[in-house]
Amino acid sequence: PFATLCPEELRDKVDVVINGEAEYMWARFLKDYESGHWLKEYSEPERPSMTDSPLPRFDLLKVDRYRTMTIQFARGCPFTCEFCDIIVMYGRRPRTKSVAQVMAEVNAIHALGITNIFVVDDNFIGNKKDAKELLRAIALWQQERNFPIEFMTEVSLNVAQDVELLTLMKEAHFTTIFVGIESPRVSSLKEAGKMQNTRGDLVESVHKIQAAGIQVMAGMIVGFDNDDPAIFEEQFRFIQDARIPISMTGMLNAIPKTPL
Repeated sequence: PFATLCPEELRDKVDVVINGEAEYMWARFLKDYESGHWLKEYSEPERPSMTDSPLPRFDLLKVDRYRTMTIQFARGCPFTCEFCDIIVMYGRRPRTKSVAQVMAEVNAIHALGITNIFVVDDNFIGNKKDAKELLRAIALWQQERNFPIEFMTEVSLNVAQDVELLTLMKEAHFTTIFVGIESPRVSSLKEAGKMQNTRGDLVESVHKIQAAGIQVMAGMIVGFDNDDPAIFEEQFRFIQDARIPISMTGMLNAIPKTPL
């Protein structure tokens, strides 16, 4: 992300700066590198279509060294959390691969004997319609093979308000999701523009996800202007009340080029 957000910081420190998404640009760089003449910087001003993403060469990996394989379905997020670099780099209109593309990756990974896939989207449900279509395809694939793969991904908390989406995730055998909760303090959430987390009680929302049979991992942040020393105890109490087994807490950082 840093090379794309702040290429000016890196130009005198590296041989080549790769600025932007790789679908079109990486092929240009490889061709130039092969010829022995390459540019100091490669930039992709347009946001590539995800349908142009090639099937990864999973067969090149030494699979016995991996517990989990990663795939990507979508880039972008419709929300406006001011500390987030995703909306700056990838935009607020989520772009997705086709269902056929993703299922080809799932099949390739399954053929290697891997039993865990992490869908690395920054918000898997940014485009709910496309996400539901994919989940239906994965659920059918799992049922036909007796559920050989366990899926994990990252989603926004509003998944708790969509019963159909939660049901489909369970049917597709998504067992764990990472959710950016950030803070139990509503004033801090509003300050950060994380309005989707203020539409219902946070603990109840987490419990709804858990009631669907899906484990919740949390991302938390301290250091908002509306925080004070009491926030540490508040966060601890929230994590306990929400029954969240794994929580990562980081300090607020104002990444360059983000709204914050």
